Amino acid sequence: MVSKKITRSFVLVFALATAASAQTTWKNLHFGDTREAVRSALAAQNFAVETSQEGALQSVSDYDILLPGMRNTLPLRADFHFTDAGGLMDITLSLDFSAMRRIYPSLGGDERLLAFAADKFNRALTDKYGVPLFKRPECDADLAKTPNAVCTINWRDPAQSIELDWLIRTPHLFIRYQMISPDL
Repeated sequence: MVSKKITRSFVLVFALATAASAQTTWKNLHFGDTREAVRSALAAQNFAVETSQEGALQSVSDYDILLPGMRNTLPLRADFHFTDAGGLMDITLSLDFSAMRRIYPSLGGDERLLAFAADKFNRALTDKYGVPLFKRPECDADLAKTPNAVCTINWRDPAQSIELDWLIRTPHLFIRYQMISPDL
């Protein structure tokens, strides 16, 4: 009887350890997956990618995300980066400003589009991952008064970090999901 309990406990601990090492990330991908495994998993979700000159995978078209409380989507481009050994190590989603201008023409220029998207993503990521671990003071600055602002906000989820970054000078916004080394 005791032997069966020990065996069940061992099986449960092993199952939990195995599940933790197969950490899923954006679009239910797994860090460490090969390019072909990532391509196949995305194809099964009707998400087309192509190989970039650097060897990363990149989305063929925008990934339109509809956040809670919004009527229109936010358009993102997706890039999938791999280690030298060929395993998925990070995913970067970048805001497509030309598509944003078409979807939200009433917001105005890139600064306003950036502020709008940054606010929406910050709220959605905080709702999903909780209070950020780190937030640069510039993230709360008035964009009109800080033309060179750079914002970085970090969250952590088991075995991955999530980072929202935006720059005003050359409008750019991206969300990066990165694998955290299991032996650190």
